[in-house]
Amino acid sequence: MADVLVSHPHAANFACGVALALGRAGRLAAFFTGVAVRDEGWGGALARRLGKTRPVVMNRVMAGMPAGRLRALPHVELGSRLAANALNRLGVAIKPYDVIFAAHDETVARLPWPKETSLVYAYEDGALRTFERAARRGIARAWDLPLPHYLTIEALWKEELRRWPDAVAGATLFEPPRKRRRKDAELKLATKVVVASAFTGRSLEPLDLKVPVVVVPYAFPVDAFSLREHPPRGPFTVLAVGSHDLRKGTPYLLEAWRRAAIPDAELHLVGPLRLSSTFLARYAGTFHHWPHIPKSQLGARYAAADVLAFPTLGDGFGLVIQEAMCSGTPVITTACGGGPECITDGVDGWLTPPRDIDELVERLRFCAANRDAVFAAGRAARAKAERWTSIEFGTALLQALAS
Repeated sequence: MADVLVSHPHAANFACGVALALGRAGRLAAFFTGVAVRDEGWGGALARRLGKTRPVVMNRVMAGMPAGRLRALPHVELGSRLAANALNRLGVAIKPYDVIFAAHDETVARLPWPKETSLVYAYEDGALRTFERAARRGIARAWDLPLPHYLTIEALWKEELRRWPDAVAGATLFEPPRKRRRKDAELKLATKVVVASAFTGRSLEPLDLKVPVVVVPYAFPVDAFSLREHPPRGPFTVLAVGSHDLRKGTPYLLEAWRRAAIPDAELHLVGPLRLSSTFLARYAGTFHHWPHIPKSQLGARYAAADVLAFPTLGDGFGLVIQEAMCSGTPVITTACGGGPECITDGVDGWLTPPRDIDELVERLRFCAANRDAVFAAGRAARAKAERWTSIEFGTALLQALAS
């Protein structure tokens, strides 16, 4: 098995999970990331103090990270964010995401690496220079693809623009040529591709890759979300969490909710609503919207809902599926993401065909009429979650990287 260098620009949960799993197995050479601290020591103590007033700080605290393995680069992440904001104010249209990933990649490619490194594990958009250096040294390179391939997403957007021409709120939909070239070059340099869902893996099939593609579903965050003890009280409530746009299938959810016309029921949308005001006017008064909820409060939101709706048309995985299931809230989703990896249809959640409004209406009505059965499905969902924790994920990841 390789001693692995993991690189991710901003300590995303899934990247931290990879690093911690490798660290627990004694196979982590180093974890290069942005703002992050180990739970132990003065850094963790300071973060916990700040976290009392700014809970988001706790997202960057890594419990269980072996001493000497975390290589935090806060100056790169914070400096990149400031630089991107300054450029935007000067009229240069550039996404902070792109600046952060490119700067982190350049930095990691130039810093000293542990001499025992024999595999580099890096993420789409932040792997090019790091992989080039690894290739020169004969080091293996695992490319993590968190979302379906950009050609799949582009085709999805084109289809949805045809179906819902007035729903787009003016955002850029397709990757620019420079981003495409970067992604293509990273993939060409990879010696293995890691994805979290079979759906993402299938998005690579048209490319006829010559390197293996392995599927390792993310671990359920059972320690971060508690099982609710009682069924939700009050109106039948459907929750949707995340960005709400064409790719996430939000127009289908809104239309299905309107057609379902369930008495004494509420639809709650949490997260940015990226649909045009003209389109949303059709559904005025049919849903409640919160642009942002702190992650520390999400558990309570899941617990208060009968079901989570996630009718995505193209996701790399969909972490909200797992968060809801850990809370005991069953999920209605599609096979266009991590749903099949997490849900046994009709047992601990439901899988519906993408874009099928009639099926979604039927499922929503069923759940509203059978709240006790829905609560039981949620408890089965939590039981499923407890069978795929960070331990099982780590074992599967090690096997995938060693194969």
